[in-house]
Amino acid sequence: MPALHVLCGGTPSPSPELFGTSCAMELGDELIMVDCGPAATWKLFTAGFTPLDVDWLFFTHHHSDHNADYPCLQLVRWDHCTGTQAPLRVVGPPPTEEMTHKLFGADGVFADDIAARIGHVASHRCHLERGGSLPRPAPEFDVHDVAPGDVVEAGAWTARCSSAEHVEPWLTSLAWRFDWDGGSVGFTGDTQTCAPVTELVAGVDTLVANCPLQQEKIHSEMRTCIWGTLDAAAAARDAGARRLVLIHLTGSLVAARDAAVAEMAEIYDGEIIFGLEGTVVEL
Repeated sequence: MPALHVLCGGTPSPSPELFGTSCAMELGDELIMVDCGPAATWKLFTAGFTPLDVDWLFFTHHHSDHNADYPCLQLVRWDHCTGTQAPLRVVGPPPTEEMTHKLFGADGVFADDIAARIGHVASHRCHLERGGSLPRPAPEFDVHDVAPGDVVEAGAWTARCSSAEHVEPWLTSLAWRFDWDGGSVGFTGDTQTCAPVTELVAGVDTLVANCPLQQEKIHSEMRTCIWGTLDAAAAARDAGARRLVLIHLTGSLVAARDAAVAEMAEIYDGEIIFGLEGTVVEL
């Protein structure tokens, strides 16, 4: 059964319950992550997965609350590979490829760490005990920048993206839609209401919307880059979605959940789910 796991359900402001943004989807025999915010690797384990279980990582944009755990995910995954697993396939807007090279390339931030794990005898022993063989292989990276309109074909499912409107021109932002036989889900990423996102998510079964605040708490400056609750409800209604999953939550919105749901229900009559960390939604 396809399922959505909310790993990180919060914003850049940390709390014990919410921090950063990351989701994982089980589609067929693959595990797909969308964004990789702070502590996403650890939260994978709390959800019952390991980094080796992750086949794909899709980025919406490169704010730190969406990508800060990317080095951890890649390094832990490689460190525990025995040499038979395929590289993690990573897709996102520029500078996804450049960022990966700066982190893990020959002159990258983690080049010395990688060299030590390849070269030292203690690391050899760890690698052998995990089922690997010597010489220990260097990490491989399968990373691709994409542009709005690009499509990823993966056999059992298809992903396509549109532009989103968040903090351009400083960052390039995307929304993603995944379709498979029997279902579909759209991830808005951080965005204000805009035609490309509206067109992308039309007809999805499940809309996963980044929505940190009740509508009356969204100041005019914030509305240029992110949704309030009524924006998300209107988007789900216009898309014809059966359910709306809110992520990128703040503690204040969670505390006002009942009132927020009542307001949203006046606009949208589908199922409304607050994506607290650990939430699992059957797709």
